[in-house]
Amino acid sequence: MITIAIANQKGGVGKSTTAAMLATELAMREYETLLVDADPQANATQIFIAPELVQVSLADVVIGEGRPIAERRMTTEVPHLDIVPATLALANFDRENALSVTKLRTAIRDLGNVYDFVIIDTPPNFGLLLTAALTAANYVLIPVQAAPFALSGLSDLLTVINNAKELNESLSILGAVCTIYDTRVGVAGASYRGLTEKLPDKTFETIIHRTAKLEEAPSMHQPIQFYAPGSRAAEQYSSLADEMLKRLGVSAKGSSLRVLRGN
Repeated sequence: MITIAIANQKGGVGKSTTAAMLATELAMREYETLLVDADPQANATQIFIAPELVQVSLADVVIGEGRPIAERRMTTEVPHLDIVPATLALANFDRENALSVTKLRTAIRDLGNVYDFVIIDTPPNFGLLLTAALTAANYVLIPVQAAPFALSGLSDLLTVINNAKELNESLSILGAVCTIYDTRVGVAGASYRGLTEKLPDKTFETIIHRTAKLEEAPSMHQPIQFYAPGSRAAEQYSSLADEMLKRLGVSAKGSSLRVLRGN
């Protein structure tokens, strides 16, 4: 089982969208996938489930004594994809004691090998929930918006990731992906070049462009692969998944996940 946290302390960078679309893409390739929404704003949850239909929450798992995460899963319309939803109650996690940061890791480990991938969406801040997600993950994927000042907080995030290794020695950066790329804005290209200069060996070649279809999909409670399967956004997230799997050394599709030798 490979666990990937999607993280950036800046809001509005396409973080929840990237978490949801990558989870969908993996499930469509028949990898058993669990999306864990660790953001109290619940944006990733709402891509799949209308708020009034959400009856369980990750808060039930990580706050207080906690319930098994297997009891707080919901199915989605995407075959092979389950979700642990978020609700606003999850914001109370930041009131828990510091030792609680390991609860999410323990809960995911208790699942055993039910899933090939666990994708964790994280909140846009440097709180206890982000630390819990980094403690639970094997890898971090960083969405970075193609916009002015987008790189200004990246060094801080990299420091937080490095500090998280004190609790999770196996944590590493999978890569950074340029998101919300608007070809009409001249600074977009400069932002992408700045990202490749800052993380030359970690920046994905795939760029996620800003498109109307991608912005419309959440209101229909559908991932872009279902809402507009022939769209550029769907193609780009497919390409990003290709790159990600190659970096991970995953050589097989289906419920049995094999890794290439040497990785």
